[in-house]
Formats: sequence, structure tokens, C-alpha cells
Amino acid sequence: MTFCHQCGASIAPGDTFCGSCGIAQPKASTEESSQIVPENSSKELAEEAGIEIPHFSDPAGDTLIGSSLPSAEVVPPIEVPSEIAIKPVADVPKKTRAGTTGNRQPSAKTLDPGTVLNLRYEVVRKIGGGGMGAVYLAKDRNLGDAPRAVKEMVQSNLDESQHEKAISDFKRESLLLTSLEHPSIPTIYDYFYEQAASRFYLVMKYISGGDFASRVRSAPGGKLDEKTVTAWGLQVADVLDYLHNRPKPIIYRDLKPANLMIDGNSGRVMLIDFGIARWVAPQEKGVTAVGTMGYAPPELFSGKVEPRSDIYSLGATMFHMLTGSDPQDNPLLIFDFSKNPTPRRINPAISNEMERLIMRAVEYKPEDRFRSAGEMRNVLSQHLERLRNNEVTFGVSYSQNLGGETSAVEMVFCGFCGGRIAADDVFCAHCGQRQPQSMIGSSAQLRTVRATAKLVVAGTTELDASFLLQKDINHIGRSDPQSNIFPEVDLSRFDRESKVSRRHARIWREGDVFLVEDLGSVNGTVVFGRDSNKVELAPRQPRRLESGDKLRLGETTLHFLVG
Repeated sequence: MTFCHQCGASIAPGDTFCGSCGIAQPKASTEESSQIVPENSSKELAEEAGIEIPHFSDPAGDTLIGSSLPSAEVVPPIEVPSEIAIKPVADVPKKTRAGTTGNRQPSAKTLDPGTVLNLRYEVVRKIGGGGMGAVYLAKDRNLGDAPRAVKEMVQSNLDESQHEKAISDFKRESLLLTSLEHPSIPTIYDYFYEQAASRFYLVMKYISGGDFASRVRSAPGGKLDEKTVTAWGLQVADVLDYLHNRPKPIIYRDLKPANLMIDGNSGRVMLIDFGIARWVAPQEKGVTAVGTMGYAPPELFSGKVEPRSDIYSLGATMFHMLTGSDPQDNPLLIFDFSKNPTPRRINPAISNEMERLIMRAVEYKPEDRFRSAGEMRNVLSQHLERLRNNEVTFGVSYSQNLGGETSAVEMVFCGFCGGRIAADDVFCAHCGQRQPQSMIGSSAQLRTVRATAKLVVAGTTELDASFLLQKDINHIGRSDPQSNIFPEVDLSRFDRESKVSRRHARIWREGDVFLVEDLGSVNGTVVFGRDSNKVELAPRQPRRLESGDKLRLGETTLHFLVG
């Protein structure tokens, strides 16, 4: 058996081309092919890093973690169970330079279901791929087929220096994980090297709940509710505080929704993929610029890193989950709030307190952010308590207080995309189009405090299902950008079968009285009074509304409330 000089795949003697990469092979040589046999052990690496590695053994007494990797010099006989077929290796490996792979690379072929690793872990299926290679769901035969996540280091088509670095990074991740104990960090069970396939494997706890990125994609509008994001952010801040306060601080450096998962059993947030995390000294310079654009802080790309770099990434992650705006879409400017919309302008359902929290976390200068992950965790904990007690505020950041009177910013709709924006906005926070100058300053006039009304959609599980009637005249219907129709109460997302007309009805106020009328809709407007009296409105015939009345437009029911 020989190996491809380009990709390292196994090929039969006499093959002219590699079956994996298609590269023409040189004529057969009589020299034996070298095989990857690292001499240095993970224990020696741990000693250099000052970490004590736990010693794991399987029932047969073979050391799995903390021992030397396989050596070609002494191969003790192993009794192989009859049901496990092991392919013999024809070539006797030669010893290579310590700490290297002898310039041999593994092929990138995915492991087949049923493959047994280390005579113990049976591959079930591939479940993903991290920064270092593939990740598989496997069954631990020694522990009653307990589910395990097996991470495989496969980096093909790299030159020798890149391949050696990939292996070094994988070893570092393994050593780093074995030294950590936190409920939000997956437990490591095993670490071994498959000599025949020339691959490294890391066995850890299997997490079944999916990552944050998939949760955001499947959420209505691509946004999650504030209470959920706060609870998750609190747990992430806690594990970051643990990492930052290790005897030798650890900076994660790649915090983003794809690297955060929910444990399907405990419901706890889990921080995964430590591929580029590293031990660093405070204010260390000259660090390799790694991370994900949009989530990585500015200082990381200038070769500086510190614990507050992770705080920036957590703020960016929470911003994405709350607003639905991916920082990767505008990685250089999205958190310049002098030029881009603040969180509440993208999603008015966010509280003022949460907006200030996020904006502080993503400050350009590290010294302007939270002083530590522990401080951010405590602030999030207090905010979660206020959310549960309904003690947060909305809209105050767009108001001015003058002599006890309130000047509220009027909310209007963009004439280009229909998004809800403040009347003072020069540019739309959703599509970026410049707004007509006639809109600017329309909210500068003081308005005396008076009763306000809102409509709440009934029978929906969406959290953002209410509409504040902020104008004197509020149209109800469905938006139609092609016809330039953008009603103040847009029921498009609640009206799946299009039973609501584009211009269905309107509610307006005369002094302190609210009136409603149907605008000639196809399916009509019905009012249910508090006394259960049902009135079907004739077109253009106003009717007075009382707090507690219900409106039915098509098949959508709305509660009318005055507060």
C-alpha cells in the first residue's frame, strides 16, 4: 500500500492516478512509505502548558488520555473481538521526526456509519464540521452505547507547514478542554490518534439541542424574544467569566451564534469549538487575527486581544438574535450607531435597558465596554429579573422630558420599503433610503400626555403582536409595496390566507373618543362589544370604540385597549 504524494490518500501499488484527488502518481519506488508517528505525547504538551491532565483508561487497561501516542517501535498484541473487522496494514511504519507527521496528510473522506474508532466508538452519522474537521455522532460500546460527539481532525490539500499547524491547533484544543470544568463547556471523554488513517480524534459530550444560528433562522422574523436572549446571554457571560479568570486566562476569540448550542437534556447553553481559543497574557499583542467578521472586535484585527474582546462578540451575538440583523452583512459599520440604526430602531420591541446594554458591549474601545464578563453577567441577571417583573421601559430613548410634559417621537413608515421608522430619521433604518425632507422635524412639537390606544392580535403565539395607535388616523390592512400601501396596522404576517384587504378599515380619534369604520373591504369588519353585542359595520359608517371591544377583520381578531 502506498500513498498519494498530493493528498495523502491510500492507493494501490501500480495505480497511475490517485482515486481521491486525481493527481498523476510517480512511478513506484522500492522505498517504504513513511507513516505518521508523533513521538511527543499529549502529557508532555500539557506539562509545557502547566496543565494537569486527567488519566483515563479503558477496561482493558490501555491508556487513552494523558499517555503517549502510538509508537511504531513496540506494538503489543491486542485481542480483537470477532465481530470487529480490522484491515491489516501492509507497510511497517518508519519513525519520523518528533512532533511532525512526516509530511503525510489524511484524506478528507467522510467516515462511513458503522466504522469503529479506537475499538470503542461506533460512528452513527456525520452531524457537522468545525474549524478543525468533521464531527460525528458515535456510540460508546464500552458504556452501553452512550451517545458521544467525536471530532475528527482532517485537513487535506494543505502544505506541510499548514498541516503541522492544524495538528498543533487540534492538540491545543484537546489539552485546553481537558483542563476545564464548567457546566457550559462540553465534557471531554477521550483523545486519541488513529495511526492507520493518520487522524486525531477528540471524544466529548454529545449535545442534541441545536445551535443558536439555527434557532435564529427558524424564529419568526429571524428574531428571538428579549427574555430568552437575556437568559442565554447571562449563561454565556458566566462561562466567559470562568475562562477569563483561569490562572492562565483563556480568550475564546470566536464567539458567534454557530458556536453556541442548547443542551437538549438540561436546556443549558453550551460553548463549543475551542479550535482558536488560546491562553493569552493580559493585553497581549501580536496575536494572529482570527475570528468571524462582524462578531470579532476591532482590536483583534490589529493583533491585540484581551477578555473584553469576548464581551464585544457576545454583544454582537445578542444584537443578531434580538434584531435579526446579521453583523456579517455589514461587519465594519454595523455598530457605528452614528451612521447605522440602533437596536430599537430595527426592533422597537427591544427595551431601552437592553438597547443600552448591547450598545455598551459593542463599543469600539475596550475600555468603554463592560469591565469584565462577570460585570456583564450581573447586569444581565438584574435585567432578567426586571423583565420578569415588567419593570422595563420602551420608547423613552426617543422622548424628551420638558417640564413634566412628554415629547414623543412620531413613528411613520418608509416610503420605499414600508419599515416603521421615527419621523426624525433622515435614512430608513431598514433599507437605508434617504427620506423626504418634509418628514424631518415633524416630531419636534410637544404633545401633552393623553390616553393612548393599541390593538392586540388574538390567537397568536408571537410576542410582538400589538400595534400602538400613535397617529390621529390609523389605517388597518395589508402592506403592498408595489402600490405604495403601508398601513399603520399591518396585519400581513397574521393573515396567512389574505382575508384582510389592503385598505380594510381605519381607526381615528376625535378628542378622547376613538372611532372605527370599514373602508369597503371584501370580507367586512365586525365589532364585538364588551356586552357581547355583535355589529357588522356597513362601509364608511363610523362606530365608537370602547376599551375592551373586539374587532374581526376577515379571520383576524384584534383586541382594542385604551391605557
